[in-house]
Amino acid sequence: MEAVETPPAAPPAWVRALDAGAVVALFLTAFVFLFGGFDLRLPGIAIRVHSTPRLLFIAAALIAIRHAAHPSVPLHRRLRTGIRGWRSSAAASAVFEAITSRAAVLAVGYFAVLTVGLNRPTVGFELSGNPLSNLPGRFDAGWYGGIALNGYSFGGTFDRQQNVAFFPAFPMLMRAAGYPIGAFAPGIGNERRMMRLLWGGVFVAIAAFAWAAWYLWRLGCDLIGEARAGPAVALLAAYPFALFYSAPYSESLFLLGSVAAIYHVRREQFAAAAAFGALAGFARPNGCFLSAVLALLVVQPFVDRARTGPRDEPAAPVRAGRLAAALLAAAAPGLAMLAFSLFVHNLTGSYFGWARLHEAWGRSYGGLAPVARAYGWITDEGLLHVMEGVPYDTLNSLGLIFALGMLWPVARRLGPAFALFILVNVVPPMLAGGVLSMGRVTATLFPLFLGLAASVHPRAVTPLVTAFAAGQGLLAVLFFTWRPLF
Repeated sequence: MEAVETPPAAPPAWVRALDAGAVVALFLTAFVFLFGGFDLRLPGIAIRVHSTPRLLFIAAALIAIRHAAHPSVPLHRRLRTGIRGWRSSAAASAVFEAITSRAAVLAVGYFAVLTVGLNRPTVGFELSGNPLSNLPGRFDAGWYGGIALNGYSFGGTFDRQQNVAFFPAFPMLMRAAGYPIGAFAPGIGNERRMMRLLWGGVFVAIAAFAWAAWYLWRLGCDLIGEARAGPAVALLAAYPFALFYSAPYSESLFLLGSVAAIYHVRREQFAAAAAFGALAGFARPNGCFLSAVLALLVVQPFVDRARTGPRDEPAAPVRAGRLAAALLAAAAPGLAMLAFSLFVHNLTGSYFGWARLHEAWGRSYGGLAPVARAYGWITDEGLLHVMEGVPYDTLNSLGLIFALGMLWPVARRLGPAFALFILVNVVPPMLAGGVLSMGRVTATLFPLFLGLAASVHPRAVTPLVTAFAAGQGLLAVLFFTWRPLF
């Protein structure tokens, strides 16, 4: 009879604690080596971490003590086994893809600044002469950082750009992330504070995107099967306009709130759905539209039961409390928007002052005029000539065309609520600003990638991911060198 090899017993708790301390020390060694250290400020405690040799000595000492006292099951073997087990999980692989894709975009942006250089006429602000330290400081990041640093302000007029147009969830989390990395340490200037806040925003954005990827994988397993859920996450992470998930922008929070709220509503976990729905509502102006999607998901089972159920069999009674909880969860994004509107009213005298200020960025209702204008350009000048004249609008138009082209596949494979999610997030900004920032909008429309993964042959996923990733590399170069991609 062949002997069965039993796995080694888990080491004692004190050994695991030493192993964890050694891994943390090695991670901090690499971080300080790359970024020059950081200051950690907690209530009543100030910790300076700037010495690479000291951290490396601490790690070596912990490893030596651990192996001298407990040499069986060494640390490197435990790490190798843990990594293999973690990577064998499909959900963990989705999260790993999300995080590594964000790191790759930051690396491309950094080398783009070093090689291509900044587009000086459009540089809005610089916080540091160091290109790496200054990397998150691009376009709207300054608005979020300003709110995180100094709060909201209003200049008394709606005809110029002001920070009241930006919703509060992301800058609040930026502020929270800024405290432990020294953004509010005494004795440093506002530029250094802002720089640290923006890097805190990058960490928040990446963490939110990784969490959203996990939820997207779980939702994909429910809707299109586990075999296609992973490709959906890969397509989202590689999508050209997904580069904004590597920047201190609110897209990651909106994505997380939307996909998690829908996931929990479908499972009738209404408290969690309300919390994530409120997050989406506080993250971006279009977050309130999520209420319509959640409401449709709530009522859809009753509609389906009425259509397909036997006529001679009475429907199961619906508890009033359960229905009230479902509708309250669906209303959470809209209620979050109304709560912020109350704050804006106290500040500006206008409940929807945040919406009025969007006109200062070129967003005002124009109906189908942008579409007619684009069609006139193409018929008068030809497609290639128009692309050469307005390349950034062309890139955003491709995102819009992709979203509209996926409407039917999404509706057919995922259901009307997911098609509605695309429509309510695409049509209003299109009518109010044409293709302005439309690429960023489409990056958050996760049903596009679920529908795409469900529609294409599995062998087509790798070429699609490759093409998407090449496009994201191009857009990362444009964005981080201050080209007006928006």
